[in-house]
This record gives sequence, structure tokens and C-alpha cells, in this order.
Amino acid sequence: MAAGGSAEPHKRINSIQLLFLLHTVPIGVGVLGLVRFVADRSNHDAALAILLSGLYPQIGILFIWLLLKRFGSYGLYDVFRRLFGRWLGGLLSLLFAAYCLFATVMTLRTFVELVNAWLFPMMPVWVLTVLFLLPIIYASYAGLQLLGRYAIATFFLTVWIFFMNYFPIAEGTVSHLLPIGSTGLTSIVQGSMLSALSLLGTELLLVYYPYITYKKDVLPAASIASWGVTLMYTGTAVTTLMFFSHDQLKKTIWPLLTMFKHVQIPFIERFETIIIAIWLVQIVNTCSTYLWAGMEGVQKVFRFQAIYLYAAFFLGALILSSRIAGRIEINFYLNILSKTGMAVMVVLPALLWLFAVLFRKKGGTAP
Repeated sequence: MAAGGSAEPHKRINSIQLLFLLHTVPIGVGVLGLVRFVADRSNHDAALAILLSGLYPQIGILFIWLLLKRFGSYGLYDVFRRLFGRWLGGLLSLLFAAYCLFATVMTLRTFVELVNAWLFPMMPVWVLTVLFLLPIIYASYAGLQLLGRYAIATFFLTVWIFFMNYFPIAEGTVSHLLPIGSTGLTSIVQGSMLSALSLLGTELLLVYYPYITYKKDVLPAASIASWGVTLMYTGTAVTTLMFFSHDQLKKTIWPLLTMFKHVQIPFIERFETIIIAIWLVQIVNTCSTYLWAGMEGVQKVFRFQAIYLYAAFFLGALILSSRIAGRIEINFYLNILSKTGMAVMVVLPALLWLFAVLFRKKGGTAP
């Protein structure tokens, strides 16, 4: 940080980059299987449940904005130190950093599992992990400004996939969506909670904040990005529910990819393989941004050179990814990530803001 608490010019991001970061980072691998998990609880009202889930990141955004507006140019790691002192604040910073690094590894491991299942079943996990870690670490090491530009590129490289929903819609059945709301409010709310994993990414606003050039644009940009993700998920859910019967959906692990198997383009035999290849761009975007946020916290506490921290992460991620065996174990860790992420996204900023108000803590420029 430069004097005065402002990020150096080459590290800053503008409102457009912030919007695309907050829009694209949540779209990791969760969207590829999201509808199946929500439909297990909400049945044909899964689209309503996913639409309702948009309230969770919006509540988180509101508390993040209230908290960081109170502290001026502080980011989360500086807020921890301001509120709780050097030692406890440092411990909390490391816990948040560990969450970000865990999210990086699990997103990567889930994509490796997908590639194994659909493209290269005989390829060792460690080989794919190494191949994917290289661009992830490179992008993260380059810094937030590059990540902001990469998020914009990611959006335009992948947004066209959403319009491919035309093909499954053409073969779908509207009656699969009816009667709307019949599963009851309780089931819809429970289903919305299962969407948490696919909505994670908003909480990184806590780390972006000191680097944002125009802080007055944070609340509208974050809100637009969040609801953009939610509406995209909702549209995908409607398409998926129209295409599959409930019994078919229960037996399908990756419903979005299965739908794309039915896309008929004369010069492409297996369209879903194109989607997986292009989706690597999205995975690098999500993983590298979480990795950058985690490394920010570790460097704040230990002041180690970044090159050594990234080397340690490379080895740790490779070992952990290789030790996680099979879909059941992956789902177990993703469930932990989902519950932890919901708490970090909504509960953490609310508690920090309440603590700051009660104890009259404020800040101006980050140390």
C-alpha cells in the first residue's frame, strides 16, 4: 500500500473490472451441477429456490459495504487488526486466507474430476492438477489488476454458452415446471440454501475494497453483478427442469453438460467437449482470484516473499488434490466449503459491522 492508504496505480481496479470480477468468479464448477442438488430438495420449484438464493449474497454485499465504508480504505485483513489487535487479528486473517486457499483447491479438484469423467478417464489426477495449477498461479501472481481484466475477457469468452440453452429448451417440456410453488415455502427455502456453493465469490469484495478506485460505485456494481449471476443461474435452472424429468435429473451428475450433448452442430460431433475446454478459462478465473485473496492475507501476517508462498501452495495443492479420491470425498469437502462460505459471505461481515458499531471502531487509511 502506498502512503495515504490508497493502492498503487498499477494495482487499482475500476468499477467495471469490479463488476466483472464479482460476476464471473462465482461461476466456477458449481453451475454445472447446481440444479440437480437444488431439485433434490425443491423438486420442480428449483428455479424459484435459486432465484430466492440471490438474497444471500445481496445481504452480504450490504453488510460488507456498511463495514468497509466505516473503515475508509481498509480491507478485511486491516479491519481484523483494527478490531482485534495484532495477534487475534492475525489469526483471523490466516483463517480467512485458509478459506480462500481451500476454495481454490476444491474448485480445481472438482474440475479435474469433471475432466477425468468426460475427457481423459485414464489421466492421473496429479498430471491434470499440475497442468491447471500453472496458469492459475501465473494469473494470481500477476495481481488484481490483471485479474480484473481477465474477468472481463472470461465473461465475453463464455457468455455465449448461455445462449446455447436454446437447443435444450426446444426439446423441453413446460409442464415439468408446473404447478409453480406447489412444493411449499419450506422446501424452496431449503433448496435455496443448497445454492450457496455456486454463489460464493461475493465475499472477496472484503479483500478487493482497498484497490477499488471509485468506492462510491461499490454497492451498485456489486449488486448488479450478484443479481446478474442469480438470474443466469435461474435461467439455466428453468432450461434444465424443462429438459429433464425429475427422475432423470436425480441420475445425472452434470446436467448442464448432459444437455449440451444434444446440441446438434454439423461440424462438431461432441459439443460438450468444446464447453469443457472453454470452461477452463472460467476455472482459472475463479481459482486465481481466490488464490490472490488468500495470498494477500498470508503476506499481511508473515511478510514472506510471494514467490515462496506460491511455491508452497503449489506443493500443498498438488498433495491435497491427489489425496482426495473420488466423487464422494469431493462432495464431502464441497459441503464443508458451502457451509463455511455462506457464513463468511453473510454472517462474518454482519458480525464485524455490529462489533465496530458497538465498540465505536472506525478507520481512515490502511496502515
